[in-house]
Amino acid sequence: MRNPSDPVLASNNPVNSLTGLPMSDRQVKHLDAITAAGDGLYTAMHEADGSNPPDGPFQEHHFQSRRMNIAATHLETLLMFARKAALEVA
Repeated sequence: MRNPSDPVLASNNPVNSLTGLPMSDRQVKHLDAITAAGDGLYTAMHEADGSNPPDGPFQEHHFQSRRMNIAATHLETLLMFARKAALEVA
């Protein structure tokens, strides 16, 4: 694990924010796949709910029904754990 005082590594590879080390191609591939799957599910949820997806990249998803809001919370948790699991494997 890196310390904040460690020198910055010059690299074009994305960096794992948990370890400070560059991510492997495998990790990047799996993170991209998890993100794409999550985006697809969010889109399907908005279509089923009759709500609009966020306008910008850092906007939150808002749904009309209580159950869809609960599902979105679970999806957000699922994506967080899936991303962490993908980063644990080199």
